[in-house]
Amino acid sequence: MAPTTASFDQVGYWSPNTASVDWCESNYVVTYYIAEFWNSVSSLFIILLGELGLYLCPTKERRFKVAFRTISVVGIGSVLFHGTLRHKMQLLDELPMIYAATALVFICTETKYGPQGQWFPIGLATWLAVTTTVVSIFGGKLQFYTFQASFGVLQLSIIYLTTTLHRQQKAVIAARGGTNESTWLIQRALGVYFFAVTIWLIDLHLCEFINGVGPDSVLRWNPQLHAWWHVFSITGVYFTTLLVAYQHYVGKGLSPNVYLWRGFAPALTLDGASRKKAL
Repeated sequence: MAPTTASFDQVGYWSPNTASVDWCESNYVVTYYIAEFWNSVSSLFIILLGELGLYLCPTKERRFKVAFRTISVVGIGSVLFHGTLRHKMQLLDELPMIYAATALVFICTETKYGPQGQWFPIGLATWLAVTTTVVSIFGGKLQFYTFQASFGVLQLSIIYLTTTLHRQQKAVIAARGGTNESTWLIQRALGVYFFAVTIWLIDLHLCEFINGVGPDSVLRWNPQLHAWWHVFSITGVYFTTLLVAYQHYVGKGLSPNVYLWRGFAPALTLDGASRKKAL
């Protein structure tokens, strides 16, 4: 959290701050109307990747509409949260993150174990309702760490499901004479995301040494690590969502391939027969 200094304590349009966390960016420095300017601007990249993923998705299955569109909703909430540092806006940032991760857990579980029946979506919806209530009611460190714990469990579940599916599908893809491109996706998803988590932890726990304004700062300027966390973390999430989609299509007997849209954005493609089968 941000240290208590004159720079961090500047008053702005949305003051006073009511969120359970105040990140390392100095508040209301760039403009009186935006609490954390760079954290807000970088959140626009989250919206962009969510919409790009939806646009490039080779099929219009509802599960992937939800998966990519919730990424966009996370970005919108992140803009509102960092722009205001208000508790209600924080919920619009954090709760969609839990919903997006839950959507991926649902897809991965059905890909690995097959359709689970009505009990599974009902169970997930009940869990989301309880989590939403707890995170919404409580404030301060309890709210912050409850969210982090819930989101962490979902992340670990996604890592477990995707890596075990990767091993499970190796033989299937080889038998079809294809290339297992999930290896490429896993390496990039984990590499980018773990780098993002590293700079997030530095920003959260070592702010006083890197904020560029406090007496203990070893830097003369703030590197805005939380803003970079937005860029790298959502890139990792994008790779993960592509991985989940890739494994879903393989599980349906299709042959997805990874390509670079416009030469830079990873996306999936299906041949004509596979596309018709998926639809």
